[in-house]
Amino acid sequence: MAPLAVLVAAGGRVAVVGGVPRFVESSPAFGVILALSAVTAIASGLAALAGGARLVLDFIDGRPLSARLAVTAVLRRPRTFAMLVILFVTAVVVLVAIGAAFTASASSVVPAVIVVTAVGVTTLPLMIAWAALTDGVPPLRTTWRLISRDYGRAVWMLALGYLAVPVLLQLGLFALGGLLPVPADGLFRDAARLAAVVLQTPLQAAAVGCCYAYLHRLGPATGHDLDREKGDDRGHERAGRRWWPPIPPIVAWPAVLLVALLPGLLYPGYAAEPLSWARMVDNEIGVKEEYVDYPSRTEIMLGPGGKPVVFRDERRPVVVFCGDDTCGDHVSVTLDEYFRTHPATAVAPDGSLVVAGWTSEIGASRMELVMFSCRPDGCVRRPGEPLKATEESSDARAAAVGTPHGLAIAWSVRLPGHNKKPLSRVELALCDDVACARRRVVPVGEIVDGFTLEDMDARVLAVAAAPDGRPVVAYTDRRTHKITVASCESAACAHPSIHAFGLPALTRYTWLTSNLRTQVAVRPDGRPVIVYSDPGDGHTSTIMLCSDPACSGTPRFVPVPEVVAVSAPGLALDAHGLPLLAGYRRKGAMVIDLVACRDQDCARRSASPLLPAGGVGQFDLAIGPDQRPRILWYGTADPAGGNAYHLLTCAGPHCAP
Repeated sequence: MAPLAVLVAAGGRVAVVGGVPRFVESSPAFGVILALSAVTAIASGLAALAGGARLVLDFIDGRPLSARLAVTAVLRRPRTFAMLVILFVTAVVVLVAIGAAFTASASSVVPAVIVVTAVGVTTLPLMIAWAALTDGVPPLRTTWRLISRDYGRAVWMLALGYLAVPVLLQLGLFALGGLLPVPADGLFRDAARLAAVVLQTPLQAAAVGCCYAYLHRLGPATGHDLDREKGDDRGHERAGRRWWPPIPPIVAWPAVLLVALLPGLLYPGYAAEPLSWARMVDNEIGVKEEYVDYPSRTEIMLGPGGKPVVFRDERRPVVVFCGDDTCGDHVSVTLDEYFRTHPATAVAPDGSLVVAGWTSEIGASRMELVMFSCRPDGCVRRPGEPLKATEESSDARAAAVGTPHGLAIAWSVRLPGHNKKPLSRVELALCDDVACARRRVVPVGEIVDGFTLEDMDARVLAVAAAPDGRPVVAYTDRRTHKITVASCESAACAHPSIHAFGLPALTRYTWLTSNLRTQVAVRPDGRPVIVYSDPGDGHTSTIMLCSDPACSGTPRFVPVPEVVAVSAPGLALDAHGLPLLAGYRRKGAMVIDLVACRDQDCARRSASPLLPAGGVGQFDLAIGPDQRPRILWYGTADPAGGNAYHLLTCAGPHCAP
């Protein structure tokens, strides 16, 4: 319980990575506290073993049982007890080192298991030293003399009672958990096995005590075997005054059972809601498709109830439906369709994912914008005519967002007759339903798009919805180096306000040849917020803050050099409309960082380093009704592990410790 108490108390420093608690922040003082808690846990466990063996000896000798005197017998010899603890820990460390050496030198773990098991079993009789400790005799010398009387029987007794039965109990509980449905199986296995660890301690103490008593009675107790007679001293101890009145069995047994089961009873609460005691939870949600070398374009959205939905645009797009808030349980669905560019995605009110992407037949130049619907049981193409069609084979983009009135889908297509200057028209479709069977198309501007490679992130078109349902479209012109904001005056978008702004201090050439992503979000008061990055300047990110809902005034450009990411950091707004960016820390070791603006102009910012990460990939960020940031990233949280997609969920609004 000591490590568990420290873990809960230090929750601000703990990240649960793949279900395993990990300390992400440390200090010398905290290291000392953690070391003391570990020593306390080891010492208390061994003291319980010694005290339990003493109770077994008292029972065998026909003396009254007293837990107080059993504990006192351990505490009366503190130096001997400390010596045994040191020797025991050293022996375990040596055994682990032997196993690690065999594992590193062999191609299989089997030799290490055989050697460690053989060494561990043959040295088990040394455990009777804990019974000798409470018997008032020199533990090591007595142990050596006793096991020389019948070493084989001692090994057999302890291998069966101390080792085999607890191991079989743990395996049985693990197998029993497999009969339960997901996710109850994991909770039962961990909780029951944690409680069994406490409950099996008396059994192991009984095995040690019985083995000690058996070996002691094989021969006469001479002066060379024992340093003193035990009977008189034990009788003297029994004559002492009680420290407390006797406890009725009807109270004592339930209390003992509650203490024994307490770790197991607490565990389901911690496992079901790890964010109640940890700073963040990071879960792996899939690996990159084979033969995909480029950073996959990813998006995270929130479905009904705040459960995340993740979209990965690879050769065959993958949709991940999370079964809980942290995506510890999830289902992955493959959309068996090839899209020429990154498709538009939005979560429908029923929890399904709407996908609208540009497709074409093999060898054909005509592209069509078609819709799909994905659920945990699979993806299907929606019936009906395509949303849009074009004879051009490049520069077609799409973006979508769900609104209180239905769905808003923005797209751009190349206009015919503009080969030297690739001019594309941007349009916004306002759909009354998620199938977009009834829609009205509104032109919202033109864009001079540039050539991009197939594996390049070219999400230069983005759309968001204001709290009142007004769509806001933002798109980046790679050639003119401008960002255009088209803000609808109402949900009907009869007269959108369109304004273009030149971007300051850009490395212009890299904008044509590098990954580029434009993101837009709308504050509670209706003012748009846009984020883009400059690939030629170390991917320095810039936040563009509009001064009014129509973005008609001069916006404020705020460079944010604290974080970097492929394409652009993930963008989201908190409950007050303050921007948050997720990416890699720009300087020092590679760490996932969350930068939060502290005022409306983002002049004051705070950075929260979250998790050390290896690998390079794209980021996305979403904030749900619970105001917890959810960061989608690619890489590895384990230096020895491989790269994968991860979903990191913070416990607090700004991931602050």
